[in-house]
Amino acid sequence: MTTLDRIKLLEEACLHPQCIRLLGRVTAEDLRLWVIAEFGRDDALDTFRPYGSDDLKTKAYPPVTILHIVSGNTPHAAFQSLLRGLLIGSHNIIKLPSSGLTDFTEWVSSLPPHLITLVEIHTDLTDDQWSRANAVIATGSDDTITTIQKKINPHQTFIPHGHKVSLGIIDGDLENAAALAAQDTSLYNQRGCLSPHAFYVNPPASAKKFAELLAVEMQAYARIHPSDSLTLSEAGAIRNLRETRRFISANTDTTQLWESPNDLTWTVIYDVSATLELSCLNRCIYVRPLPDKLNEATLGNEAAYLSTISLHPFSNERAEVILSSLPAAHRLCPLGQTQKPSLFWHHDGFAPLVSLVKWKDIG
Repeated sequence: MTTLDRIKLLEEACLHPQCIRLLGRVTAEDLRLWVIAEFGRDDALDTFRPYGSDDLKTKAYPPVTILHIVSGNTPHAAFQSLLRGLLIGSHNIIKLPSSGLTDFTEWVSSLPPHLITLVEIHTDLTDDQWSRANAVIATGSDDTITTIQKKINPHQTFIPHGHKVSLGIIDGDLENAAALAAQDTSLYNQRGCLSPHAFYVNPPASAKKFAELLAVEMQAYARIHPSDSLTLSEAGAIRNLRETRRFISANTDTTQLWESPNDLTWTVIYDVSATLELSCLNRCIYVRPLPDKLNEATLGNEAAYLSTISLHPFSNERAEVILSSLPAAHRLCPLGQTQKPSLFWHHDGFAPLVSLVKWKDIG
């Protein structure tokens, strides 16, 4: 089956409602352009073509088998990872979390017959399944990634997606920014690497005002999009966070708390410190004044794990300035698009298709 044949089948598969909800509308032309963007042509996996200025010809070979180890945080990673494996024509072993991913398994069961034969789903892995994998893509905590890495053999390509954190930067237009920030924060209850944990506001004196506006928008968003039910541990973490901030705010003006009335749906915390702290998730978000110097030294240890930075208003020039001061970040996007990366994005800096293949040369 050629790449274009697979693209036609994948276009059909991407019409599934769950796929559209998570990845947006993906057409055959989108997939073809994605292949061209990474490989330079749409038949790179199908035939040898001239390469360079000599008489060399080259062809890309996908791994025969890819092992995808996905977390239960959000179904995004599972959809994206399998789509990549199917697009390049590999057989795909999917290791799901023990809790499963219902949306994902429903999508897999709806795949066209020629594609569904390229997928097998497990919640536990045998030694044989580990050894069959030519490439391993893993999503999870750093501890999980370290454990997996110890099982990787030298001949296996390893693509790790470990701990990441995202943030937003607001440079004015606070009212419009608040609604977009509430959406970015609330989607998937901050359980993915693209979820913001803090918003930095410029000018710094307007940060508290933005926190107040954000609280209003968080409540409005929650009325239309209720949050998921919380475990006892998650509920306890939110209560502890609120009580701690309530105590601090009673004794100092460096922090202020806004919270959903009568429940744990959302929490907004204004804090004068520039240090990037991890939220306890589940729609708990920090608002901070933008520091004069925005760099890893100012933001603290978590800045080394930056994934996405959203900007409002957005400009390419502003994005390049921020990237130069925070080089750990791999993606800068407009506020409101944090959870909606382009099909073509470089996930954690990896070109997701080319990173998996090996090349064979003639000449």
